[in-house]
Amino acid sequence: MQIGILEPNNFSLEALTYLKRLGEVRTYDGGDLPAFLAPLEVLFVRLGYRIDNTFLSLSPRLRWLCSPTTGHNHIDEEALTARDVRILSLRGERDFLETIRATPEHTLGLVIAIIRRYRQAFEDVVTGRWDRNVCRGDELYGNRVGIVGLGRVGYRLACYLSALGAYVSWCDPVVDVTSLQEWQRYSDIPSLIEANKIIILCADHRAGQLPLIGKKEFDAMEGCYFINTARGELVDEDAFLAAVRSNRLAGTAIDVIANENGESRLAEWRELMTGRNLILTPHIAGATFDSMAKTELFIAKKLNTYRMKLNSDINMGGADDK
Repeated sequence: MQIGILEPNNFSLEALTYLKRLGEVRTYDGGDLPAFLAPLEVLFVRLGYRIDNTFLSLSPRLRWLCSPTTGHNHIDEEALTARDVRILSLRGERDFLETIRATPEHTLGLVIAIIRRYRQAFEDVVTGRWDRNVCRGDELYGNRVGIVGLGRVGYRLACYLSALGAYVSWCDPVVDVTSLQEWQRYSDIPSLIEANKIIILCADHRAGQLPLIGKKEFDAMEGCYFINTARGELVDEDAFLAAVRSNRLAGTAIDVIANENGESRLAEWRELMTGRNLILTPHIAGATFDSMAKTELFIAKKLNTYRMKLNSDINMGGADDK
C-alpha cells in the first residue's frame, strides 16, 4: 500500500512508524506535487490544501483520505464520493476526542485575552507605554457567557467557564437537556445573545450549511464580546466585518475565517486590527504537539482497522462465490 503524508512537518514519529508497517510511506517535500500524488492509495492531510476535484484528478489511485480533524470544510466530500474515496477523520469519535482538550483550552484563552485586552496591553508595553487604565477590561467571574453549540468543545468549555464563576447558558437544537440542568438553555440564538455579554461560537459545520450568525445577530451584539473557534463559514463574513469596522463589538477573538484554503479575506481582517480589541490566531486551536501526535496515531490505527475489515469482507465474498 502506497501511503503519502502531504504536510509532514512535525508529523508524529509514532504514527509514522506505525504507518510503515502498513505499506510504503512517502512524505511530500514541496516539489512535484502531481508526481508525489500519482501512485498513492492513502493520503494524510491537515488543513493546508483544498481537497477538491482538481486536487483529486492528480490522485487517480487514491482510496483513503486521512484527515486528523473533526471538520471537513477543507474537503469536497461530494468529489470524494464520486471517486469512491473514503474519508477517515475524527468526526464522531467522541470517546477519543474527550482526551483531546486543545480546542476548548485555546477558546478559554481567547475569551480571557479579549475581555482583559491582552493584545492592546502587550502592544502598549512594546511601544513604550505603561498605562493600565487604557487596557482595563472585564472579569469572567459573575459574567454571563452564551455558548452556541454544546458539543464536545462547547461542553468542555462550559465546564471551564463554570469553574471560573461565569454564568453559562447555551443554545443547541440537538443536545439532550436532561443532564445539563446547571446551565440555562435558550431555544434560539437571538435569545441567547440578548441575555449574555460574551458570545462563543462552538457549533459544528456541515457542507452547504447557511451561516448561524448574520447581520441581525451582530446588530444585537452591541457592546458584547464575540469569539469563534469553530468554522469561519458559520458566520456571514460581510456582516461580521461590518460589525468590527463600526466598533459595534466590545471585542472580537477568532481562530478561523471563511475560505481559509482559497480566496479568503485575511487582508481585510489584518487592516482592522489596528486600534481595535481584535485578536486573530491562524487556526491553531487544535494544533498542539500533544493533540496532533495523538490524533495522527489514532487515524493511522483507524486506517488499519478499516483496511483489515475491507480485506476480510473481500475474502469472505470470495469464499461465498466458490
